[in-house]
Amino acid sequence: MPQFSLTDHPVGFVVGGARAADPGERYWRIAQFVLPSHSTTPSTLPGETAFGYTWVPIDDEQCWIYTYAWNPDRPLTADERAKFERGHGVIAEVDQHFMPIRKRENDYLIDRAVQRDVSFTGVRGVAEQDAMIHDSQGRIADRSRDHLSPSDAAIVRFRRLMLAEARALADHNQEPAAPMRAEAYRLRSGSWFAAHDVPFEQVMVERFGDRTGHIKLQGDE
Repeated sequence: MPQFSLTDHPVGFVVGGARAADPGERYWRIAQFVLPSHSTTPSTLPGETAFGYTWVPIDDEQCWIYTYAWNPDRPLTADERAKFERGHGVIAEVDQHFMPIRKRENDYLIDRAVQRDVSFTGVRGVAEQDAMIHDSQGRIADRSRDHLSPSDAAIVRFRRLMLAEARALADHNQEPAAPMRAEAYRLRSGSWFAAHDVPFEQVMVERFGDRTGHIKLQGDE
């Protein structure tokens, strides 16, 4: 089982999950959550393309999900852009209106033969498989029935952070400070191999040069 570590920063927190790797090593998967509704994926090694999400509520039951990809070291190629347009990994395949092809209304185009012989889900696409699991909880999930475990540490931190921000605004008219900290959003996530006894913050320094993954630009002090 992975062991999770979290570090707060001015606009959210970063979470690292450590798993056993080769003898004497651990494999870290590191993801960012930044207020109010942004996150990045954890599996990018140096030189690879990174992915992120922005979740924008529409009403109590619907939201837009903006998924994006970038490579910190080079522009994306035409082939890569074409692959993403067809749907790849956490980027869902969408129609001309940017609506998912595989969705709740068509049962995610589940293929029972594929489910029987190839894939446990029978649904094509990582993003679509994730959506299927999210949607299976119902349009509004009853979180009072959750049974959280140590692997849900980031979920607990997210909920506490969001509730604290909402209560500060509702009870004390205290507006969120994060939007005024634009430079703090220059954050990176990804994966890394480190010796088994290296703590999370040192892993972050090895991988990104900063304990929270903040990227300094030329001219920053």
